[in-house]
Amino acid sequence: MRRNTPLLTLLTGAALGVILLIASMLSTPSKAPAGYNAAATPPPASSAATQPSPASVTATPSAASPAQTAQTAPAVVTAPVRADYAGQVQGGKASVAISIHDGQAIAYVCNGSAIEAWYKGTAANGVLIMTGKNNAHLSAIYDFGKVTGDVLAHGTDYSFAVGVVHKPSGLYQATALVRGASVKAGWIVLSNGTKVGSIESDANSAAPSATQAPNLDVATGTARDGDTVLHAVAISGATGSGF
Repeated sequence: MRRNTPLLTLLTGAALGVILLIASMLSTPSKAPAGYNAAATPPPASSAATQPSPASVTATPSAASPAQTAQTAPAVVTAPVRADYAGQVQGGKASVAISIHDGQAIAYVCNGSAIEAWYKGTAANGVLIMTGKNNAHLSAIYDFGKVTGDVLAHGTDYSFAVGVVHKPSGLYQATALVRGASVKAGWIVLSNGTKVGSIESDANSAAPSATQAPNLDVATGTARDGDTVLHAVAISGATGSGF
């Protein structure tokens, strides 16, 4: 029995070593394989962090449409609201004078004799539409430099393109009561000083007849018809006189 004691001791120690080795292996966690990320995948960011709130969104204004631009752009003015025009018709057989004042217009056509007519009408957006007695009518377009159109007086049609004038050039009118009849005279003074006028002996007639008017003194604004002194009024689109 004494000879076997060292062997038993050796076997007992070896068994104990094996037991301790196994216990040590069981208590030590295994290492993760190479390349493995032990950290957990981060959770997705919350919607509050990734979605801007309505209050933080700044709207970018869109470009204005052509229609919006046209509504906001200032209108381009192509015709005056107050102006005076005068000159000879084409062919030079008569003269025409037109005065425009705040949408209203007065005109006169005269050949210095029987053919003459007064017109009234509207002036808007560069267009003149005017009428007178005995089917007389005038239609034209106008701008800051001239007025161009056609006019009918006593059955005679004239075309014209006349320029802007300033007093004393332009249109004049005189009325008077002579022997119970209403007399009406008109004069056109051209830029070169030439004067042409006619006088109606019965202006209230539906188709008044006319003859050559007496000379108008522009300085005094008077004309003498026999024993009657006619006092002329300047018709001015610039000032509104005579409207």
